Amino acid sequence: MKSFIAKGFSGAARRQREGFVLVAVLIVILLASMVAMSLLFRVRAEQTATNASAGGDQASAAAMSGIQEAMRLVKEATEDADWQDNPRAFRDRFVFDDGVNRWYFSVYSAAADETSTEQRFGLTDEAGKVNINHAHQADLEKIPQMTAPLAEAARDFIDFDNLERQEGAEQEYYSALAQPYQIRNGPLVTLDELLLVRGFTPLLLYGEDANMNFRLDPNEDDGPERQPPDNKDGRLNLGLSRYFTTCSYEFDNDRDGAPRTNINNPSVPLPGIELPPPLTNFIAMLRQAKLRINHVADLLEATGKFKDKAGKVVEIPSGVGADELPLVLDLFCATDDAQVAGLVNVNTASLNVLQTVPGIDAALGESIISGRRSIAVERRHTLAWLYQDKIVDAARFKVIAPHLTARGFQYSFRVVGYGMPSGRYCVLDVIIDIAGLEPVILSLRDITRKGMPFAVGENPTTVASNGRPARWRNVNALMCSRVRGARGCRGPSANPKSQIANQRSDA
Repeated sequence: MKSFIAKGFSGAARRQREGFVLVAVLIVILLASMVAMSLLFRVRAEQTATNASAGGDQASAAAMSGIQEAMRLVKEATEDADWQDNPRAFRDRFVFDDGVNRWYFSVYSAAADETSTEQRFGLTDEAGKVNINHAHQADLEKIPQMTAPLAEAARDFIDFDNLERQEGAEQEYYSALAQPYQIRNGPLVTLDELLLVRGFTPLLLYGEDANMNFRLDPNEDDGPERQPPDNKDGRLNLGLSRYFTTCSYEFDNDRDGAPRTNINNPSVPLPGIELPPPLTNFIAMLRQAKLRINHVADLLEATGKFKDKAGKVVEIPSGVGADELPLVLDLFCATDDAQVAGLVNVNTASLNVLQTVPGIDAALGESIISGRRSIAVERRHTLAWLYQDKIVDAARFKVIAPHLTARGFQYSFRVVGYGMPSGRYCVLDVIIDIAGLEPVILSLRDITRKGMPFAVGENPTTVASNGRPARWRNVNALMCSRVRGARGCRGPSANPKSQIANQRSDA
């Protein structure tokens, strides 16, 4: 009996041990399976991340190709080259095929016409804007939404002193804020710094264009229904950024790149070309009498009273009229400064910008814009056409010429690089400078998070770089569906509050 009971306990113990071993084996198998699944998930996640990164790099490379093409075209531009609105050069340009995707770029800017709701495919001349760092004499209140307090506060923020203007704000004001900060008291580097100036807001500076695509989207023209705030007027308000810049300048060189001759400096020889004898004589008399001029425009229809060898006072004409004016403006200057900053390009500035120039009112601004539409391109190299075409007389020309230029060297634009069929893309906000021997990038900001700016290939045929048309369908929806989540595609359908919250967060 005892033996039977012992055998029974022994069998039960054996079965219990076997059951425990089985459970342990199952647990080990389960753990091993979990580890294997985890490793597999990690491998797949890393592969996905690698593919996404590679696609992002390719999109960025395509966008950079657009920047290089923009710099090349504007640097090598001939007189009839169109860099302002040229879809053939800047829209849906094929870059390369990596075997998986075909990569393209498009370069675009805000419409030149302020009433337009669509972007253009080209560049924006920064000299066509008011340089806020050099707007000491500009009538800033001619700019829409600019008031005297805003203008004075901006000037106080930028100038080097601590003397507060009547409607301005100096360091004392900013020190008394709940979160005080030191003001610039010097030139601004970017327009974003205006947001530190009393009274300036993102809406005032950048307007209704929440996704920064230069197009009037439905949520930007519906009043208070959705963000951003807008006035539902059917126009795209781009804010003060349309009119202001911080980077316009040029070297004081002639068309061939040689430094201009300072008339006021007797030690500088005259240009080694044949000049009208009356002009050379007049300059010699100015230098001999140690008389200075403020700007070469002062030579236009000018006469001077000088003493001849016998000591008699005689009147001598400058010899500069309509025919001589282009040559004088190109070859001569009245300063030794190598650079001149903040001049407004008479060939590209809008009416609102032209009106900020001392001596230019609305009527004259409209005449200038109307006149530049009809003149030949080769005549736009200097300001002389303003006088030659009788848009202004000699007296008015002398007033406005010191504030104007007829050329630009800094250009802003946005570029999107994208690949098909993956739908990956990269959007960059760019400012380039071609004033030096080699073009350089002054500013580069990634704004991909704002979403695809427009539907690519909206036209039935798009010309690629090889000149052959490529058939496209509207791929904007495809791009957003494939990129959303991975790259944060934000278009008009995205959360508008998120768009406003993110606007200019990288400033």
